[in-house]
Amino acid sequence: MIPHSRPIFNEVFSQAVSQLVLSGFVAMGHESILLEQELASRLKHLDAVAVDSGTSALMLALRALARHQPIKRVGIPAYACASVLFAVRAVGCEPVYMDCGDDLRLDEEQAWTISSSLDAVIVVHPFGMVEPMVKAQWPCPVIEDIAQAAGAMLDGLPVGSFGDVCVASFYATKPWGGAYGGMLLGDTEICTAVRAMRDPDQADLTLAYAGHHQLSDVHATLVRCRLRQSDTEQLQRMQHMQWLDGLLQEHYVSSVAGRSQGNAFRYIIRADGMAEEMINKLHDCGIGASRPVAMPLHRKTSQTCLGAERAWRDCVSLPLLAHMSDDERVIYQQGLKTCL
Repeated sequence: MIPHSRPIFNEVFSQAVSQLVLSGFVAMGHESILLEQELASRLKHLDAVAVDSGTSALMLALRALARHQPIKRVGIPAYACASVLFAVRAVGCEPVYMDCGDDLRLDEEQAWTISSSLDAVIVVHPFGMVEPMVKAQWPCPVIEDIAQAAGAMLDGLPVGSFGDVCVASFYATKPWGGAYGGMLLGDTEICTAVRAMRDPDQADLTLAYAGHHQLSDVHATLVRCRLRQSDTEQLQRMQHMQWLDGLLQEHYVSSVAGRSQGNAFRYIIRADGMAEEMINKLHDCGIGASRPVAMPLHRKTSQTCLGAERAWRDCVSLPLLAHMSDDERVIYQQGLKTCL
């Protein structure tokens, strides 16, 4: 089976982690600090805080924002990873779902309709594409989630540099993946507040919340190795995307639009209500296709998001790998021809 995702951990990663382990310092320390400095500079923020996951970064961002104003209603995309929803719930906030358009980015008209009722909004760059509404003048603080679009650009600036707060994920399959971890970036005040919450052994006992959210130096080392080759991997994924464009041009509809400024993280096609059937057929042919998200986030509520429901019925994410052998290309090409 050609996997849906396959990060490459080569000798560079092995040597870096081995040296770290032999040094005797593997918990949060020098490597984590270097990673914070590197990404703060890269994403043009004053400060950055390394944490244990992207979900923790979202949760801590909401808690930090709530120090100065009540945060009760938080806008989130209905067609996004469930971690966004659980982070909002973890801080006792009410999720308000924003629907998507045909290109899987936010439905601008619907988003603006509810924007005045929000206390904060989490703007996600979905599936390696760029969400243009991150530049909009929202009436509330904006948390910009770049977990899937790290490395992409918008109007000459890196995604992650637009929101009041930026959060990133370092999970293994993400563009900047090491193994686990995440980061929050913003101004000095909000990052200081988050640092105070990520280590309960050092926290002020008057705080409403503190938890063990430190990023280990082992994970920071893996992320720093990934960053050094992320541009090359992004270029390789883009070449794979162009190869798929050529294969699908004769057989199928084009992939979802809106990716021109993205990082080629996912390759998504629409199967006209037959996503589950298409995925099963692709699996039979040795292609590890998947749904972009397991379930629309609004599904268990009374809120209606027709775009997200259509996307769930239609959309199939094809493997988009930075490295693929000649044999795998043959399997891929034959499988697509058989299924599509």
